[in-house]
Amino acid sequence: MLQKTDVLVVVPAFNEAASIAQVLRDIRGNGFEAFVVDDGSTDSTASNARDCHARVVSLPLNSGVGGALR
Repeated sequence: MLQKTDVLVVVPAFNEAASIAQVLRDIRGNGFEAFVVDDGSTDSTASNARDCHARVVSLPLNSGVGGALR
């Protein structure tokens, strides 16, 4: 049977430094794990996500939500 801890939420993020910590808290608060795709952000989105102990991959250029999810 699938457990909540078996679910990984992929979070595409572009310039979400101000809100990424809350998003990650909400995801974890529901028992899920988060993986952030920093979609070429020019702010501190990636470092803020890492500070929240999320796994992060950073794309060099913004590719939009669809591109980030691919």
